[in-house]
Amino acid sequence: MPKIISLNKPKKLKKGDNIGIIAPAGAVDSVELEKGLKVIKRMGFNPVLSQHIGNKNRTMAGSDSERAFDLMTMFADSEIKGIFCARGGYGSNRILPLLTSKVIRENPKVFVGSSDITALHIFLNQKCSLHTFHGPMIAGSFGRAEMKRSQKSFAEILMGKTSAKKMSSRQIQVIQPGSVKGELAGGCLSLLCRSLRTLHEIKTDNKILLIEDVNEPYYKLDGMLWQLKQAGKFKNLKGVLLGEMIGCRPANKKDGPLEHIVKEIFADYSYPILMNAPIGHGEEMWTLPLGIKATLDSKLRSLTLDSCGVS
Repeated sequence: MPKIISLNKPKKLKKGDNIGIIAPAGAVDSVELEKGLKVIKRMGFNPVLSQHIGNKNRTMAGSDSERAFDLMTMFADSEIKGIFCARGGYGSNRILPLLTSKVIRENPKVFVGSSDITALHIFLNQKCSLHTFHGPMIAGSFGRAEMKRSQKSFAEILMGKTSAKKMSSRQIQVIQPGSVKGELAGGCLSLLCRSLRTLHEIKTDNKILLIEDVNEPYYKLDGMLWQLKQAGKFKNLKGVLLGEMIGCRPANKKDGPLEHIVKEIFADYSYPILMNAPIGHGEEMWTLPLGIKATLDSKLRSLTLDSCGVS
């Protein structure tokens, strides 16, 4: 039996807390960043920009060493109570070898991001024993869309308000019915595949797996899902919650619809499968604590957290 490692819950945030804003992946649009900063200031947080957040290196927000430095600096600084990612894009996987897990384990704090940040979630969950939050980003989410409901749940989850633990959406489609409890894991499909056969390979046994992506043709989604299946990542799941797959479309008429692809890939399994949930790149986005147990219920089209993921 594999050793079960208990993850650390970071301390809940409160108004007035200093929040580190980092860009561990793609270069940041300054206008979107400013819009997003205004949003979290209205929540009562005090954003502190990382040293290199305005840098650019190809499509990334500075060099690998600069982006890793900013992340590690925010974890090491005792005055910083949480860390919010500015955006996704590309580059999180490149800085993993430059991170020091011991420092992070000794300084657990709220960490929020999504999309390319999936690579960091896997590292922080599995290598640093830290609960992290798959949720909206400052420039990439709050800086691009109004996200009123998402703003409310984001603040409430991170501040530990139990009223925010139940999430439901009428837009969710039921692919396979059922109700199940399991720990939340996952994120962007491309990054889940990118983790395979690395030191940071996603562990999925007994998890409710979150899967989302953006701007991919259906045949590529099909290929990535089959890759995870053939790697054994779907075999021992508790359930699957797929996102809206924003901008993902068939390359030709014979490629869809997407639910047929999902049904085919998961035909060998009996656990609940729901799709079109607000967990990705859409106009609204749930904030979900990874590593926390939750109940996935197809009848209610809901996900109910056992805990907000903070102490």
